[in-house]
Amino acid sequence: MTAAVVDYGSCRDPELQDTILRQQQSPPDRERRPSSPSIAYLLTISSTALIYIVMLLLSVDLALVKMATQDIQKEEEQQAKKRDNKTVNIIPNPFAYPRRPFITRNDKSITIPVLGFPSVALARLSNATTDQPIANAAIKHVIQDLQISYFDVAPEYGDGVAQERLGPAIHPYDRSNIFLAAKTMYRTENESQIDLDNTLRSLQTDYLDLYQFHSISTQDDIDTILDPTNGAMKTFQKAKRDGRIKAIGFSAHSEPMAIQMIQSGLVDTCMFPINFLSYHYGGIGQGVLNAAIQHKVGVVALKAGALGRLTSQTGNEVTVPQAFHHIPEWKRQEMIDYPVVTHPKYYTWYEPEDDPYYTWYEPEDDPVELHKLILWALNQPGVSAVLPPGTLDLFDGIADMLRGNDEVPMLSEEDVEEMKRRYENMEIVPIFHNKSVAGSKVST
Repeated sequence: MTAAVVDYGSCRDPELQDTILRQQQSPPDRERRPSSPSIAYLLTISSTALIYIVMLLLSVDLALVKMATQDIQKEEEQQAKKRDNKTVNIIPNPFAYPRRPFITRNDKSITIPVLGFPSVALARLSNATTDQPIANAAIKHVIQDLQISYFDVAPEYGDGVAQERLGPAIHPYDRSNIFLAAKTMYRTENESQIDLDNTLRSLQTDYLDLYQFHSISTQDDIDTILDPTNGAMKTFQKAKRDGRIKAIGFSAHSEPMAIQMIQSGLVDTCMFPINFLSYHYGGIGQGVLNAAIQHKVGVVALKAGALGRLTSQTGNEVTVPQAFHHIPEWKRQEMIDYPVVTHPKYYTWYEPEDDPYYTWYEPEDDPVELHKLILWALNQPGVSAVLPPGTLDLFDGIADMLRGNDEVPMLSEEDVEEMKRRYENMEIVPIFHNKSVAGSKVST
């Protein structure tokens, strides 16, 4: 069937002529080319696709968040089980005592139990044959009965004896559950390197959780340690890079020197006397705590259970040998110039008849009052842990007081005021203070 052809020329109406002409010139609808999609249509399609993609990504993110949450919950459940001594038999149990942040610089988050064992208690067990079994039994009690997992030692304790007894004694136990800290009194690179090698060998381990400069007391100590050519800090930093030590710390008895080391930005931890009498009556301690908090340096409280420094009238002077194997000569000379006096009653671990070894200060021997002194130190902001007197009679009671708690018990204001009343009337020279006392070396 053919389409009719209209003779538009016979039409006299101009508008009608134009209409007929357009109809004849336009192709049929079926022959027309389809028009391109509009921009609005494309935008609609793109928006819809984008919404689907976003929803898909959100569903993936939600799944990942859910998985991460489940992992965190699982980890928390595992940690809770470890804290329960009855369900998990871990020896030593790292969660037997409250734990606090300790090494937190450079985004670290290492915690330690609030009570450490002062291995100076082993310093007089000098006979490897007869005394090692005594050390083994002592550490077995400390680890298995008291669940201690933080140990502090130094070559200066017994001129190498303490670390030589401690190494074999802790060797049977899981090293990963033990926080092991050691020290050196050597200030130069070469000497401290030799000392570190000896300590690792004696302790029968290939790494230390913490290595510390021991007993920083003078500006010369700091200057020598930080000497860029031959200072002991070079040994420490290299050992840390090599994985032989995990953190760098120091111990000090001089508040200005301690603050200077903290402000150096090179140390993770500090051991310093946080002692009730030294704090309230000697003006010592708060400056170190303020600096440590500011610079994120963990603090271990030393001498928390001490009352006062002994004198030649109240204690026994230690005989200084002609030479040491693990103690620098400058320290030996210092012991001669400022004699060390030991307590006639408190032995560090055992009581041999012919060769006693005592604490070099007077500890608080009333158990109730001693526990208050320990708690006071742990209650101070910035303190991570405490090392109590190194005598078994006093140590067990402190361990019993703290073990099994989630947090350290807090002293009340009334408790502190009662402690002040107890000690302010006693004729006690604080073990550390900012006063000048003839014949004593305050900073040691």
